[in-house]
Amino acid sequence: MELGLTGKTALVTGASQGIGLAIARALHHEGVSLVLVSQTEESLQKAARSITGAGKASQSHQQSAPVHPIAANLSAREEVERAAKQAIERLGHIDILVNNAARARTGSFFNVHERAMEEVWIVKGLGYVRMVRAIAPHMMERESGCIINIVGSTARTPSEDFIIGSMVNAALVNFTRGISRELARHNVRINSISPGWTLTEQQRRVFEMQAAAKGVSIEEIEQREARGIPARRLVRTEEVATLALLLASNALPAMTGEDIIIDGGANPSI
Repeated sequence: MELGLTGKTALVTGASQGIGLAIARALHHEGVSLVLVSQTEESLQKAARSITGAGKASQSHQQSAPVHPIAANLSAREEVERAAKQAIERLGHIDILVNNAARARTGSFFNVHERAMEEVWIVKGLGYVRMVRAIAPHMMERESGCIINIVGSTARTPSEDFIIGSMVNAALVNFTRGISRELARHNVRINSISPGWTLTEQQRRVFEMQAAAKGVSIEEIEQREARGIPARRLVRTEEVATLALLLASNALPAMTGEDIIIDGGANPSI
């Protein structure tokens, strides 16, 4: 499928690893110029090098599409606004915004420190909202744009060891739906993707530690965890990236305000 993304521009937050990096890499492969935002300069530079040096396909696209790292602490409003302003300055305009930066805290609700709970709300909840407030008016003025919020399937089925994160996810799904009507009047689309348990670098490191402790292979640990999923597999970051590419393209111009779950059939809700 021809996605028509060559020459577009994108701002991706939480882009130094995991789902954010996979989406950034997929966009760049399609010829999209990028601004990568994450908290640590070193990890951003590493991510940028991995994107610009990855693969042989679409090499001409990769050579012509720049990648700009911007380090920013998205828990602070001023930092969100600075990152958005610098992104527009470096790219000229923003066609695609991917909100992915998050702070995950797991554990029993009564054992999670209040500061840790606040961080989840501020970095992911307020971080997404603030970035939309910073970028969407620019898109509305141009009468063009696409926003993708990476949320999580716990928005619909809360996890007992991820209650605060589940609350934030549910709020972001409602925010996405709620703001979509106003944005649609200016030809700006906004949708969310809610992955289930995804095999990110961080999750793989957890599996490695579990495998070492039990004296088994990483594959055995992954298979054990996948048994509770109908598809018998964890989500791959590349799958989320493929879905993001489709939403970022003009292939589905009438789709806005939607939340799309990708979790191997694990979520029982409607």
